[in-house]
Amino acid sequence: MELHGRLGSGCPRDVRLQPRTQREPFPHFRLTSICECILYRNSALLGIVKRPFPIYNRRLYGVANSQLTPEVAAELGAILGTLLGEGAIVTTARDLYPPSRMLKRAFTAGLMSTGITVIDFHEATLPELAFSVKRFGAKAGVHFSAAPFSENSIQLVFLDSTGAEISEDRLGDLLSMYESHRAVRSVPSRVGWVSYAEYIHDIYTASAAGFVDSVPISAKEPMVVVDMNNGPAYLVLPSLLSSLGARLIAVNSGKPAPRAPARLLPHPRTLVTLADMTRASGATFAAALSADASQAFLIDDMGRPVDPDLAVAAVASLLPQGSRLAVLDSTSRVVDMVAEKNRLTLIRVRGLASDISRGMRRIKATLGASDAGEFIYPHFSPSPDGMVFIAKLLEMLCTSEIRLSTLAGSLPEVQRFTLEHEIEEEKMFSLLEYVLSLSTEVSIAPTSVKYKAGDVWVKVEVDPVRSKMYVSAEAVTRSAVEVVKKEYERLVEFLEGFA
Repeated sequence: MELHGRLGSGCPRDVRLQPRTQREPFPHFRLTSICECILYRNSALLGIVKRPFPIYNRRLYGVANSQLTPEVAAELGAILGTLLGEGAIVTTARDLYPPSRMLKRAFTAGLMSTGITVIDFHEATLPELAFSVKRFGAKAGVHFSAAPFSENSIQLVFLDSTGAEISEDRLGDLLSMYESHRAVRSVPSRVGWVSYAEYIHDIYTASAAGFVDSVPISAKEPMVVVDMNNGPAYLVLPSLLSSLGARLIAVNSGKPAPRAPARLLPHPRTLVTLADMTRASGATFAAALSADASQAFLIDDMGRPVDPDLAVAAVASLLPQGSRLAVLDSTSRVVDMVAEKNRLTLIRVRGLASDISRGMRRIKATLGASDAGEFIYPHFSPSPDGMVFIAKLLEMLCTSEIRLSTLAGSLPEVQRFTLEHEIEEEKMFSLLEYVLSLSTEVSIAPTSVKYKAGDVWVKVEVDPVRSKMYVSAEAVTRSAVEVVKKEYERLVEFLEGFA
């Protein structure tokens, strides 16, 4: 069974704007083609002006003070405020990097100029922001954090009133309004206000602890090693795990070093360190969080990295029979094998994790997951939450009394066609950044990007230890093999021309 969540598959050349009333909350203008909003790299083919900043997975990102300046952030804030309408509430948060702080403050000024009330969480994770949007009665939430692979880039994540990331048409409304500079400012007496939600960390921690069964955890007192990736998770996760009775070894906990490059995903060297620490400490498992804490990447109790696809399959094998699991269409078919064996109902969703979020209540899914280390618990929050996932995984492992390495080792194998090429370490992240630009819908991990080429999901992975690049896909058909060969040639050509 498939649930098709993607909107607007065609990209017509004649993109038209349909005007609406000035103060209607959403939208002021709706683009005939949603692709016009997101496929900025194909703008020349569409005959429209190139976007001032790139987009991936409906997230805006760009180099701070170059593509994303304070002026741009302020204008984006004013556009969002115009779309929402005067008097609306917007929640905002950021990671610990100074460029994120700078851009969030400018964005907040833009919101205030249109009469928006801003509830500012300051340093907070994306899961905390998503958890709070609906509870604070906000019409939107915006999170600022480091972007993947580029050390100087910041990304903006927009949430709707439910706490899920915005849809394609909502992003289209925002971008079309931005490009036409149609912000409507409030009169001085109606300028918005900013307030600080002082106890957001305590509220989130208490709610998350109540969502997890602490009895099996406190009985076993498991130890877990977690790389906080110098993100705001250090303000939440230690208290959460302590309240559940788990022991924690925290790595990269606290603010980043002065002038340290911004990094969304854990560095590959950190994963090696986590593996060594897991073996030495006898930890139940290790996890590396993204800077915004929405993603978690696992290392088993033997110190071996768990591929994100296999992590989904391992978790699926722990679900009770009859559970409903929603995954992205890009997720490996090994999950289908596990679902069939354990009598789970598996729903594949075309699109992004946010498409899973919006459809989970309708399809009555127990859990949502992606092949990018994202896990969604709809009864807690509509957003991927790496911190709750760590707690829930501890609960499942302690309840079933099974090791993560045993689970991962028992999973069925799926045939893949793989080509490899030597690559210098200094070129690896430039390669992944280039692959990120090939599609607006991707699955990202610390050392890999998965994107769709035709009808085939192609995975590009780098290995700093072996100095290798791997290009692969699940070898279901001969055409899939040909696609891998073609993509391999394109990437080798890029590397050869890389200065």
